[in-house]
Amino acid sequence: MCKKQILVVEDQAVVAENIRKILLSYGYEVPEPIPTGEEAIEAINKKHPDLILLDIMLKDKLSGIDVANYIIDMNIPIIYLTAYSDKNIIEEAKETGPFGYLIKPFRERELIATIKMAFFRHKMELELKESEEKFRTLVETTDEGICMFDKDEFFTFINEAGAKIFDDEISSFKEKNLSNYLNRYNSEILHKHNKLRKENKSSRYEMEIILKDGRKRILNIIGSPRFQDGNFIGTFAIFNDITEKRMADLKLKQTMASYTRIFENIQDIYYEIEFNGTILEMSPSIEHDSSYTRNELIGKSLYDLCYDEDQREFFLTKLTKDGDVYDYEIVLRDKDKTPLICTINAKIIKDEDTDKIRIIGSLKNITEQKESEAARQEYEKRYRKLFESSIDAVFLMDENSFLDCNNATLKLFGLTEKTDFLHLHPADISPEIQADKKSSRKTIDAHIYKTLKKGSMKFTWIYKKSTGETFPAEVWLNCLKLDNKSLIQGTIREINNN
Repeated sequence: MCKKQILVVEDQAVVAENIRKILLSYGYEVPEPIPTGEEAIEAINKKHPDLILLDIMLKDKLSGIDVANYIIDMNIPIIYLTAYSDKNIIEEAKETGPFGYLIKPFRERELIATIKMAFFRHKMELELKESEEKFRTLVETTDEGICMFDKDEFFTFINEAGAKIFDDEISSFKEKNLSNYLNRYNSEILHKHNKLRKENKSSRYEMEIILKDGRKRILNIIGSPRFQDGNFIGTFAIFNDITEKRMADLKLKQTMASYTRIFENIQDIYYEIEFNGTILEMSPSIEHDSSYTRNELIGKSLYDLCYDEDQREFFLTKLTKDGDVYDYEIVLRDKDKTPLICTINAKIIKDEDTDKIRIIGSLKNITEQKESEAARQEYEKRYRKLFESSIDAVFLMDENSFLDCNNATLKLFGLTEKTDFLHLHPADISPEIQADKKSSRKTIDAHIYKTLKKGSMKFTWIYKKSTGETFPAEVWLNCLKLDNKSLIQGTIREINNN
């Protein structure tokens, strides 16, 4: 540990040497005493002592007070030595900020005690100054607002960041009360926490302030009490603006609520799996298309549910190569082993934090659609066979024109090609007036409308062949659904009067 160096500036050689011997005996480093002010300044600049014992009344043109004023910015503690107790001299000496006075003659114990006290006080002041500088730097550079209030919530201090949050200049906070920025509800919050402060309790809370232009900001505040001599004198507060965070939280909450509603009500089956197939998430819609519950599937492997290994391998190969797959048809095994025909969409996702690979996508159960399509194809196949082999004229039409007909229809009307018949209206192969003197077009349109509404009807009709020859016939119309569209299947049987 380095010895403390003490410089003695004393014009009485005997006194100076006596002091030096005492200090040396206590382990201090003590250079040769200095008798004059000019020499003292030179020695101080050269040696930078840790403490100076300085005679106030030096026999020189520079007094001890002059020396002290010269080195006042060097932050070296000074203890004055004086044989005088003149009030004017003492008052003048006080202006230089000495760390003590020793009235000559003084005792050894008094000398050492004063020096130790000066060193201790100087150390405390340095630490306090360092602490204040750190605090000042923190206050001036932090993004958080820092302020102090008196016991009635008037601002006594606010930093630049705090003033910025309040959208005002620091100078404008003088004699301004925090309640100026609060509505009634938030004033009650302030009153509640101010009461805690008077009970010497700190607290964290949120409060809304209203800026001078009417905008509202939400602050997160940590308030601590300030006491002096046992009396509450105000609050020290650190605060930050969390308006954007609260708005983002609200938006996230709304988004999550919307996502949850969509997730719980989505018709397709949303899933999330690890690359090895382990199911991490499955939407509740799985329970509408499968005998599995959502909870039963989480943790299982989606790949184990595949009926066909070749389908599964092709799917994984394509997904690995392209990074995504859309509308790939795959057959899955239900809980009761029933096959479920599905289309699957999948996309590879990489977690940026963990580098783990996940697959997200959707499944759509098209089993009923496939079965319906197969049944329709079988029906059409059987219907087409009957359609073409019938000896009666059979046709298919919508509400406006013919769409299809069999060969018997072409033969009946004296036509050779279907294109000559298709897209005609029934009135086009009828005379303008029927046997009851009514318009063919109006009457047949009424029959078409009635068939589409009631399902079927039978009537007698006069038709006209391509040669212009007319003939009577019995007509049966039946409404049928094909690809969710209402159509009419009709049969014409010529009435042979012979």
